[in-house]
Amino acid sequence: MHRSGRFTAETESQVLDAIQKLGFRPNVLARQLVQQRTTTLGVMVGALDNPFYAEMAMQIERESAAHGFHTMFCNTYGDAPAEIWALESYLDYRVAGILFVSNPSEPKRARQLIERRVPTVFVTCESEWGDVVRCDDEEGGLMATQHLVSLGHRRIAYFSDPIDDAANQDRQRGYAKVMRKAALQSSVVRWDRKSAGVADTTVSETVRHGATAIFTTDDYGAIELVDAADRLGINIPRQLSVIGFDDLIMSGLGRIGLTTIRQPKMRLAQVAVSALVDRIKGQVKGPPVRHVVPVELIVRGSTAKANG
Repeated sequence: MHRSGRFTAETESQVLDAIQKLGFRPNVLARQLVQQRTTTLGVMVGALDNPFYAEMAMQIERESAAHGFHTMFCNTYGDAPAEIWALESYLDYRVAGILFVSNPSEPKRARQLIERRVPTVFVTCESEWGDVVRCDDEEGGLMATQHLVSLGHRRIAYFSDPIDDAANQDRQRGYAKVMRKAALQSSVVRWDRKSAGVADTTVSETVRHGATAIFTTDDYGAIELVDAADRLGINIPRQLSVIGFDDLIMSGLGRIGLTTIRQPKMRLAQVAVSALVDRIKGQVKGPPVRHVVPVELIVRGSTAKANG
């Protein structure tokens, strides 16, 4: 069955014919028990209702299959007890490796559970004890803000995600660097988009204070802001330019047409899964490795030259 070459072609043909007639399927669990390892990867995702994480999960599943691994997903929505339960379950099921697509809610507890027990890679998030695969978020913040400045915008607001993670900080840092270099005043707006009506209020206040452009932490938030501006009668991009970060599939739709910084999700998944598989197979040993993937500015219809 393993095509080892130890049997004659006639014997191999007879065995394969018997398998087909009987509908025989090998016991994968028994084989993995003998081998003392599985071909399953555990994938921790904070919120699959966020399109970015859903798209990343799809790419990770495809890339894992290409390496001969199955994926087991856990969507915790930031619930710490559920997250710890999922990690313990992964260990019980003897997963070959774990991928974090978002930072754990209790990083110390997660580290105590799995460090040195199972290879771990953090993709699109940060860690001190596992391999990291991330985009150059600060460079993306620079590119987004430079794009707005090049269009003549002088009052540019940065809308910060309430989850103050490393990616958000780096994007904001890139924004601040460009604003300082251009001798412009930074304006950071922290908003909780889960609260009802907050997008309308925040956009209205931002425009009232003179902003002509907004750079948001991610596309998901940017699309909400564009939707709010439409309800308020604020024309995008004539009155207000909006740029996001991620390049979601929906961002390229004609009715949305969002200018954004593209995170190459397929490439991120390829690098992350390859890094994890290399650890599993023992091809890479030693301290954590950091992989940085470049980003790209995608210009669409949500940004335009500043009026006046």
